[in-house]
Amino acid sequence: MPRVPQRLSYSFAIGLALFAVCLIYIPQWRHFAPSVHQSAPTSPYLTPWTVVSVSALSLALALIAAPVRAQHPSQVIFSRTLATIVFCFAAVFLLEYASGIRVPDLDIFFLPDASGQRVTLYAARPTPHSATTSLLFASALLLFHPGSSWRKRAFQIAVLVALALPTLACFGYIVQLLSPRSPASAPSGGLSLPAVLLYFTLGAGVLGLSVGSNVPKPAVARPAKVSGRWV
Repeated sequence: MPRVPQRLSYSFAIGLALFAVCLIYIPQWRHFAPSVHQSAPTSPYLTPWTVVSVSALSLALALIAAPVRAQHPSQVIFSRTLATIVFCFAAVFLLEYASGIRVPDLDIFFLPDASGQRVTLYAARPTPHSATTSLLFASALLLFHPGSSWRKRAFQIAVLVALALPTLACFGYIVQLLSPRSPASAPSGGLSLPAVLLYFTLGAGVLGLSVGSNVPKPAVARPAKVSGRWV
């Protein structure tokens, strides 16, 4: 039985674990929703649309990195479908922010009105920074192909760009932590601290795909010995 590459096991484990964590969080949001009626758009809570995007990308990562002998075509199709869905929703959210026109129906499932009070619309929406990061990670997974050298380079660049906003937000939280006048719980860089942790974990798993990828190398012709001479 051939040995499973270590990079696949690493990325698969991260993708599966992150997917499980997101599944645990999503049902809890329904109990948390009544307390965000008057929350400001920059509230430091972790929005459910961000968690849904990360969970879909984590599942897509786990499908790509599944430790199997031969990858079934359905795995690739399902993984790319999940990445495409995340890409489309992130693009819709960014267009909403750019145009000022939003679709309230997208938040109905995440905003139950069990308390009889009106829940603030769009409270479940990701911030523009979160939507941008999800879109870039989805683009990276769509670009990934172990048999193409240029797509591997484009994939690595897309992942590094996707980690730019979480990295800036992380530095912002460090500055807030070192500054006694600034509350550490305040959102930094448009990303809540839990969102930064989720994106860093996802980025670590996605980058694991590029370590030791089986990119085909050009064949090198070896000299042949004919009649006692090398030709």
